[in-house]
Formats: sequence, structure tokens, C-alpha cells
Amino acid sequence: MEPRNYRLTELFDGNLVYVVPNYQRLYVWSRDEQWEPLWSDVRDIAEGLIQSARGSDISDAVANDADAHFLGAVVFKTSGSTPDLATKFRVIDGQQRLTTLQILVAAAATALEVFGLETPATSLRRFTENASSSQSFKIHYQRHRRGHDYERFPDVMRAARSGDDNPSIDGPMADCYRYFVAVIREWLDGQGGQPDVAGAALASTLALKLRVVAIYLDPHEKEHAIFESLNARGEPLTEWDKIKNYLLYRADEDRSLIQDEFFEQYLDGFDDPWWRQLVGRGVQRSRVDVFVDYWLESQTGKPVSVRRVFREFQKHVDGSGDRLDVTMKQLLQDARYYKESETLEAGAQTNEGLFHARRMDMGAGAVWPLLLKIKNLDMGRQDEDACFALLESYLVRRLIAGYQARSYDQVTLELIAALSDDVNPTDGFSEAMRKRLLSYSENANLWPTDEVVRREALARHLPLYARQLVLAAIESSLIHPMAGNPDLPSGLHVEHLMPRGWEEEAWPLPSSIDREEATAKREQAIPTLGNLTLLNGRLNSSISNSAWRTKRKAIEKSDNLFLNRRLLQDVGDQWTEAGIERRGHWMSEVIIKTWSHG
Repeated sequence: MEPRNYRLTELFDGNLVYVVPNYQRLYVWSRDEQWEPLWSDVRDIAEGLIQSARGSDISDAVANDADAHFLGAVVFKTSGSTPDLATKFRVIDGQQRLTTLQILVAAAATALEVFGLETPATSLRRFTENASSSQSFKIHYQRHRRGHDYERFPDVMRAARSGDDNPSIDGPMADCYRYFVAVIREWLDGQGGQPDVAGAALASTLALKLRVVAIYLDPHEKEHAIFESLNARGEPLTEWDKIKNYLLYRADEDRSLIQDEFFEQYLDGFDDPWWRQLVGRGVQRSRVDVFVDYWLESQTGKPVSVRRVFREFQKHVDGSGDRLDVTMKQLLQDARYYKESETLEAGAQTNEGLFHARRMDMGAGAVWPLLLKIKNLDMGRQDEDACFALLESYLVRRLIAGYQARSYDQVTLELIAALSDDVNPTDGFSEAMRKRLLSYSENANLWPTDEVVRREALARHLPLYARQLVLAAIESSLIHPMAGNPDLPSGLHVEHLMPRGWEEEAWPLPSSIDREEATAKREQAIPTLGNLTLLNGRLNSSISNSAWRTKRKAIEKSDNLFLNRRLLQDVGDQWTEAGIERRGHWMSEVIIKTWSHG
């Protein structure tokens, strides 16, 4: 490895091809973040040369003035040659930078030709094309099996070669080309009638004043060791980017594997936008980073810092003793389950599907390491369903009781440990989980008892997502038991039976107690579960705030949920605080039965 500074004339001169493998990241540089700053730097250098060259040749100014501008690092690995002896280098890092430089040079040549400046344009063209090679462009992108050919790069370069300054090509590479052509033309047009001087200065800047630190590796050198630290002005590497590069290096070193096939079989799917999407509250991470974090914790039973996912993954893979493809098959299997569970369609009402739907409603992603552990243990379906039921009861009861979720990371690891210990095959894994959950005694990790659930279900004001979850579960329990986990109508709305905007004329206060006390009790009762129901659609606001008799008729006429059938059967022409309390008691018993304790 011999890193040194290279001018573009050195980087792109001669009969050579830089091959970008199909596993490299897509082109993500943008106008605001990279193109505009790069053009600003190039323009400033070129204008400095023009000022220094007053009355003399630009070449003198190039030699004597204007510092070089460094664009960061690129890493290549020797990769043989083409049939017509063009030297081939595989791009390890810097493909975003390399691509942008090629497009910038091509755009500059096109803009110069528009002004009739053929000499500097021709000089620049030779840095984008090989005169005699089966690979005519300096960069070759391996065709992806999905066929996008790295977002139309050859089309953009062919348009530039033909002098098309506004090609009808889609994609960020074409946008990059159009941007540079436009700003360079505008700049040349504003040079006070001296476009030839400006053109010479621009060509000299691009060829001689832009520098990169290029590192050319021999075939035996380990590229992954430097990959993660060399991303100067580009998009920050995710932990998965580092992991992917490391795995590709390992696959390249393993004689039983073919690197390209390894990528397509095990890694390609993780470039899907769903996996790359940023998720989480506060500091966001790509979904694939989050998944690998969960996966490592499920495998090791130990916490993983968000900043050390790559290091811990590398440590796990190196220390597992398993063949690389065996590890990747397990990772891919778990990734499929994770994605399927996180993208459940409405109405996926198997026991497991219902668990995942409710887990997502609660935002309980922290339990994922445990779920992956459960799916990979050798247990029967009944035992597995029991594990999901226990975990759901634990999460829902804590939600109703108002306990914090901060401890879920630690509880998850402790449950993984409980399932990893010697489990009595007669009792099953679910019994080991049940015993661990029952052992907790502090609010930080307690499994709330029936008494606690009854008390809190009557008094607490649950957040909206919790109200919907609990009410939907109660509705499901009222449907005939033979229906299993029945599909509920979509688009259900939570409605307050006694409205939040009540008026005393329609909703008279009890006369048996002090008015101020009665008002306080009513305000406390209105947001509780006993005063809530589900409706197929929102009621008109005037009806929603009307007296109970009017509201009752509207519900009876338009709604057919079992929850409301029972309500209308049990309640007459009055809906009072006493009715709210009675209904709350009934609901708490349904909750306790639905999510049993112990």
C-alpha cells in the first residue's frame, strides 16, 4: 500500500479502467451537500489562476500560484487487465468521489465546446475515455442483476461525448451532469468576453489543481482494514456498510466462495430502500443497522453499543468457528422473519401475527433479540405460542399500569439467558420465561398483578395507541370464541361516550355532591377506559357532544361492533359516572383474562 497525492491527470491518464463492483453503494451525492461545494472550490481556484495570469500565460500561473485542492481519498485494488491490455483496478472506496469527478470533467468539456473552446475540451475528454479499449470509459460499473447498471452512468457519459448539454436521462448522475454543465456555462458567460482565458483556467484547475489521496492495494492486502476511515466528503458509512465490506473481503479470501455470488445471495437484499430507511426516535439509524444490533444480541446474549455494531459483528463472526456462508444463512433467515413481522398487513390475525401487531402498536422494538432467540430455539408450536403470549401479557400489563419501558433492553437479555440455560424439556421454554418474569419485584421490571391492572385500568388515562389496542382486544374477545383471532374492521376510531366538551344542560352533574367535587370527578372519569368505545367512523361533532339519548341513537343506527351492542343493551337513557365505573370494572376483568398473569 503506497498512498500519495494524485492529480487528475495522473489518476485518469493512460489506458486504464476503474471497475466498480455491483455491491458498492448507489450514487447518493447531491447538489446541496457535495456538488455545489465542489463547484465553489473549483471556481475559486480557476478565478485565482485568472487573476494571477494577468498579462501572462495560464500555465505560468498554474506552476506558481493557487494551492492544490484535496478531495479526499480513493482506494483501489489491482485486478488484472482487459483483453486489450487496459489496466484494471477494483474500486474499494471512493466510487462517489470518482464518479462525480468524471461527470464534472465531462460536463466541463461539453460546456467548453459550447463556447468553441475545442482545445481545452479535447484535453479534458481524454481523461474520461480510453482511446483503444473494450472499456471505452475510465469507469466501468458491473451490471447489477436487477439491471440498473449503476444509474445510467454510460448513458450520461455518451451524452457528454456527443455534446448534449441537457440529456433526457433520469437519475442523480444525470442531474449531476446537468448541474455542472449549467453552472460552468453561466460562469464562462460571465467572464467579461474572455472565455478562452477562463476555459484554460478551468481545464488547468480540473487537470492539475484537484488532488486525491489514492491508495493502490496489491491483491493480497486487506482492504476492509482502511475502508471505514476513508470517507472524507461523502455520505457517512453506516455500521452495515462496514460490515458488508468486511464480509465481501472475507468472501474474497475464502476459496470455497465466489465474491459476486456471495454478494447477490446474502447481501444484495439489504440495499433495498426498506432496509436503508432511517428509523427510531431522537438519533436515527438505518433499519439494517438496528436489525444487526438486535441479531448480535440474540446470538451473544450481551448488549451491543450502537457505535460498535460493526466491531462486535466482526468479533462474533471471527470467533464463532462457523463457515461464513453458514453464518450468513442464519442472518438472512432472521432478516426475512424480521421484515415479514415488521411489515404485517392489516388482518394478519394468527397468534404470532397478532402479537407482532400489538408489539408494533406499543413500539416495543427492544424485545427483538428475544424474539429472534425464540424463533431459533428447538421448541414446539404450542411452547412458542406460550412464549409470545407471556411476553405480550408482560408488555400490555406494564403499559396499562403506566410503568416505564426503559428496562426492556435488560429484561430482554435476562430472558435470553433464561432460555439459554438448561431448560427442563418437560416444562418447556415458556415455563423458564414465566418463572423469570414472575421473579421481578421492582417497578422497573415488574409484571403487574391482577390487582394492579384492575386499579390502573379504572383510573389511568391511557395514551391513544394504548386505548385503541385495549379496546380492539376487548372487541375481539366478544366475538364468538370459535372465530379464533377475528379480523376487525379497519379505520376504527376511539370515541368518548361522555364527551370531553360536555355541557351541563345536556350532561347534568350529580346533585348529591358538591359541584366543584363533581366536576373534578367527571373530568377524571371521562378519559378512562370505561368511558371509551370504538366506532366504525367518526361521529359528527354536534352529535358527539350531544346529550346521551341523541348520541345513543346515532351509535345504534350506524355501528355494529360487539363492544357497542353490549353497551347499548346494558345502558338505558342515562350515561353517568356510575355507568363509567361499572363498565370500567367489566373491562378490567376482560383485560385480566385476555392477558393473564403467571
